Parts: sequence; structure tokens; C-alpha cells
Amino acid sequence: MDPRNITLVEGAPLEPAVAAGLIFDTDPHIFSFLHGHDRARADQHLAYQWQQAQGLFSHRYARLAVDGEALAGLALGFMTEEQTAAAGPFFEQAQAALDPEGLGALARWVQEGRYVLPAVPAQVFYLQNLAVLPSLRGRGLGQRLLEDVFRRAKAAGAEAVHLDLYAGNPAQALYERAGFKVLVETRVPALVPEGIDLHLHMAAPL
Repeated sequence: MDPRNITLVEGAPLEPAVAAGLIFDTDPHIFSFLHGHDRARADQHLAYQWQQAQGLFSHRYARLAVDGEALAGLALGFMTEEQTAAAGPFFEQAQAALDPEGLGALARWVQEGRYVLPAVPAQVFYLQNLAVLPSLRGRGLGQRLLEDVFRRAKAAGAEAVHLDLYAGNPAQALYERAGFKVLVETRVPALVPEGIDLHLHMAAPL
């Protein structure tokens, strides 16, 4: 896939399996825990959520990097009020898509994992997931998607863009170059044995 042929388009339910993999890669520690450390369950659930018209992982809130109909990357985010509104459909759809063990893992995340990701203030655009295919990383596509995030955030009237990522994520350098700074560091001791260690909450003013 040639980066010169890639365009950015509005969200559509393209290639659910590829989208699920991209979303998972943004924080494999959380998504693994969230699905009971079952990668097949995670892929199936995230692909299902991607295809829905509403929900935290719906294509509705994404901009896509595509080469024709082939998905090369995505940036999924929303204003704070949109994020709040998307939570209800997400949980309803999870009830339909997950088996009992998966629902148990999700319930544990609600109880303990929520402390990993700080609450997002009002008037903020929250960049939940940004990822490109491994073969295209380091070739400027992530930068293009991030610049588009800033454009979307400004158009929506946001005062800042916030995001969360695990410490050591290679994408941190991209975010720092774009003006993001760490506001909060979180670690939940009970989740460290599950693979979820230090996380960073970052923000960039607009």
C-alpha cells in the first residue's frame, strides 16, 4: 500500500476485522483485560461494535485512512458529550455480543479499570484510538490523521484534545511533537498483574 494513494474519509463500517485489530493495538493491555485475555473474543467484539451505528467503538466517530476500499488507519474520537451518549449503546451491544465470561471481564473493568482512565472535562475532544497498519507506521500517516483530529476538534468547538496511552507506547513521541503534555499518570495496583501498568493522560490546547 502506497501512502501517496491514501485519502482520509468519513467513518464507514469498512473491514471490521482490520478495524478491530487497529483498535486493539492502541492499548493491547486494556483490550486484552477487557476481554478476559482472549484475543479472539476481543477481535469479534470490537469488529461487532465497529459496525454499529452508535457506541464507543462505532465507525460513526472515526475518520478513516483508506486506499480505495482498503483500510490503512483510523482516528476515533468525540466531544465529551458524544462520548457520554455513546456509552449506553456500547454496553447494550456488549450484552448482545459477549459471552458470560466476556461480560464478567467487562464488569470488572467497570469496577476497577475506570480508575486507569481519568474523566475527560467538558468542551474537550477525546481522541480514543489512533492507529495505522504496521506496514505504514513511520511514514507520516499517523501525523496526517492527528492533524485531521485537530481540525475536527476545532470545528466542534473544543478547547483541547485529550487522550490516554500506556507508558512506553511508541506513539507518545508523535503526540509530544504535536504539543501534547502529560497531565496525569495513573497506575491501579490490582491491575498490574493483569498487564495494565502506568498510563498517561495527555492534553494539547487548541
